[in-house]
Amino acid sequence: MAAESLTLVVNPGSASHKYALFAGEYEWARIHFEFIDGRVVGTINHAGEQQSESYDDIDLSAVAHYVLPLLHKYRVIGNDDTVSMIGIRVVAPGNHFVKDQLVTEQTVVALRAVQQRAPLHVTTVLSELEHLETYFPGIPIVAISDSAFHATKPAWAAYYGINIELAEEAGIKRYGYQGISVSSVVRSLAGRDTLLPKTIVCHLGSGSSITALIDGQSIDNTMGYSPLEGLVMSSRSGNIDIAAALAIKRQLQLSDECLEEYLNKQSGLLGISGSSNDVRQLRASEDSGDERAQLALKMFVYRIQQAIGQMAASLGGVDCVVFTATIGERSTVIRQRVVEGLGFLGFELDSAVNDQTFEPTETVNIGTDASKPIFVISTDEAAEIARRTEQHIHEKTLKN
Repeated sequence: MAAESLTLVVNPGSASHKYALFAGEYEWARIHFEFIDGRVVGTINHAGEQQSESYDDIDLSAVAHYVLPLLHKYRVIGNDDTVSMIGIRVVAPGNHFVKDQLVTEQTVVALRAVQQRAPLHVTTVLSELEHLETYFPGIPIVAISDSAFHATKPAWAAYYGINIELAEEAGIKRYGYQGISVSSVVRSLAGRDTLLPKTIVCHLGSGSSITALIDGQSIDNTMGYSPLEGLVMSSRSGNIDIAAALAIKRQLQLSDECLEEYLNKQSGLLGISGSSNDVRQLRASEDSGDERAQLALKMFVYRIQQAIGQMAASLGGVDCVVFTATIGERSTVIRQRVVEGLGFLGFELDSAVNDQTFEPTETVNIGTDASKPIFVISTDEAAEIARRTEQHIHEKTLKN
């Protein structure tokens, strides 16, 4: 393969690291690293084929080292092809991170400054940046902000009920996250002329959030200062009274960092059920009579319904609901249960269409003819990151 400009997309998480290679808008390959049976497994998808390699690494911190060898081994790129730019998803609180930016030493210093405020996400990004600079020396890296899309939120949706001077000085605001995904959904809706004035997007996956849109612009998002706020998620508690969080800290004798890890990694569906953070497993357990699994799913759906009602109020009505991300795109049962509580807003599910909809390649309306539209759209964060990376580098080049 030969290309003038290749863009590597990096999306590091705690449970998996995802990479993708783009030439313009064309995606050449995707690589996904995760732990399976105690080993790191890298899976590459290219030209309709899927191949896997396993490694002895004890964690995912250095898997960037395997990206180029995999691309070469499976002939995605040749020895003369080089990556021109890298885009990395950045989830970090603070005014400094509400825009896309070229990664410089100043960016790294700013990330380290907020590392203690959001250790789980920022630590992963810092580690990934260090490895990328080692394995891709001299290649410009663009930090793609996961909260930039929500910068259009009005002040009353962005602030907490604290002193405004303190909020500004410490950068304590409801930044909102998963904006890259929502931006991808908006682009998809607009491209098909189905973007309605008042839209609610339900990004349901390991991390979940609800976003309210007016004419494609965010006016609120259930996540706040960090991605912990909002819905019950796979292993995140979502909204919790600070007094309750401090009671947990005292009861379990946790440090600040351990409390945050507890609320992020040992709570949510996992904590409620005591068995799994996977909706599919919880459904199977529910069918076998597991009451805690049933409660976990009930709370998951209930909080989503509450948030949709909240966002409908912030919009002054709603024209359309969108389901996206892993659970939103795949789980017919969760979509069904959520929509069952939305009749008062004018939504009614077409069960037959819903049952047939799984990771659609095109936008699917699972509502009845009498219902307001209920769309299922497959989000594409990698394509959105690639697009914004190339745009940022292009604009930077024009300025220079």
